[in-house]
Order: sequence, then structure tokens, then C-alpha cells
Amino acid sequence: MGRGESYTAWRLDTDGSPPLVIRVTRRAPEDLPRPISQEFAALPLLPDGIGPSAVLLEQQRDNPLGAPYMVCGYVAGRVVQPTQWNDTLLAAHARQLSRLHARTFDRCGDIDAPTDEQATHLSLTGLFTSSLTWWSETFPHVVNDPEVSRLLSRVEAFVASAEPAFRRLERFALIHGDLVVPNILVDGAGTPRYVDWEWAQIGDPAQDLAYIGGYVPAPPWYLPLDRTRIRRLLENYLRHVPATRDETLDSLTTRRDAWEVYERFFSSLHFRTRRDSPEDLRTGLYTHAVAQLTSGLRHRLASL
Repeated sequence: MGRGESYTAWRLDTDGSPPLVIRVTRRAPEDLPRPISQEFAALPLLPDGIGPSAVLLEQQRDNPLGAPYMVCGYVAGRVVQPTQWNDTLLAAHARQLSRLHARTFDRCGDIDAPTDEQATHLSLTGLFTSSLTWWSETFPHVVNDPEVSRLLSRVEAFVASAEPAFRRLERFALIHGDLVVPNILVDGAGTPRYVDWEWAQIGDPAQDLAYIGGYVPAPPWYLPLDRTRIRRLLENYLRHVPATRDETLDSLTTRRDAWEVYERFFSSLHFRTRRDSPEDLRTGLYTHAVAQLTSGLRHRLASL
């Protein structure tokens, strides 16, 4: 079915039964960004019609496939190109996210972590600092790139300015954590469903609302959304999600905007490591994405 950076997905058809999907790891378990067990633990928590079902988890390499893998239910649908994402589809996406986020949690963190290891508050500034430290230690040449250096202080300031809104966040939800356009499949009735739950966790719902697109687009991953379309997306979401005292359109907008800048910045670093790869030399996909994200962030943060 496809091959990502961590998994190869195979469709398994059997007589008289619904199709299944086998996701086989392409890396050693210790090299995966997140343990395969965390993705599998998220699937039983999903409301019906949101994503795949959990069938089987094999974490050992000593098996007929020679690598850890999971088996999950097949999700029918197709990836809709960014130019075809109209307001109707965005509204359907908002409704599905409201269903996913309906169950709330008092703590955030890894799904399978003990309660005392989860946090009562989420700091995007803290996440930014830890992520930047990892990038500086692992890919110093990327962080020291002059284009990155010129953006860094403005990205950091933008994220810091939203920190009061994160301090007020006291209710968390199960989030997908990587709801870019290619991870959303739309069926014939126009219903979005979500696949590839590798980054699922208990976290901030605004993160899922930020990843699909916004002011800093880069097709095929992120839609171009202006202020009006972003507002409609958030209003549709709030119309359907269970009300909470600490959530308003303004607070959700502030955190969504901060997540967008945070995510696009670190995605631009990741795409820089993919430049000159065989795929990039063939298609120019990642080189173009770096240019789009860098230009978009520069424009978004021009007033800082």
C-alpha cells in the first residue's frame, strides 16, 4: 500500500472477511521515533469510524516477517489533493476531530504511560526547547544553516507569546499528532478518517487542528488556509465538541497558531535532512518544501 520512513504497509485480503493492513517496521525498534506499542495502544481508544481497529501486535523480530509489525483494520478512502479541500470537507474534518477529542483527560503524555509519569500541564515553550536541543545535537549543520538561524529567534518568540494560553489548558484529549493531508482518507460519502497513528498521545486538541494547514502551506502536506477558513474550521469544531469552561475561540486560535509555527519550523528542519535524497533528486519534493516552509514562516513572523 505504501512505504513511509518507519513502516511499510501491506493490504491483506482474505476470503469472506474485511481487508486487514499489516504495518511492518522498516527500522530497528530502538531507531523508531516512537515505540510501535504506543500506536497500537491508541487504536482501541478511537471512536467508531475514526480510524483503524487494533487486531494484533508483534514486537519481536523473531517471527516469519523478520521485523516487528502490527495488524489493524483497513480504512477505505482516498487522499484528497489540497486544491480539492473545500469548506464542506473542512467542516466534516472538524466534526470528526470533535468526536475524537470528546473524551477528556486530566493529564497529558504517552498513552501507555503510568498516570504519575504524565503531566498536568503542557508547555509548548518546553517542547520547543527540548526539540531544538535534540536537533542541535543530532543535526547541528541543519540548525546552523543561515536560513534557520535567521528564523530561530522569531519562531521562539512567537511560541513563547502563546505560553499563557497553554498554562490555562487543563483538559487534554486523545490526539492523532500528525494529521497532515496524506494521513486523512476521505470515503465516497465525504467522511474523513485517519491513518498512521504513530504520533498519537494524550495532548492538546489544538495540535490536531493546526497540522492540516494554515498560514504556512506546503502541499501535499499542508493546505493553504486564510484567516477566514481557519476561523470557520475552529467554529465548526467548537460547535460539536463538548463544551469546557476553559476553551474559547480565542484560546483555541492562539494555541492552534502556535502549534502551526512550531510544527512547520521543525518540519522544515526535517525536510532539510531529506534534500539530495534519491527521491528529492528525482522529484525535488523536499527541496521545494523547504523553500515553501521557510518563505511561509518568514512571512508569518515578519512583524516580530
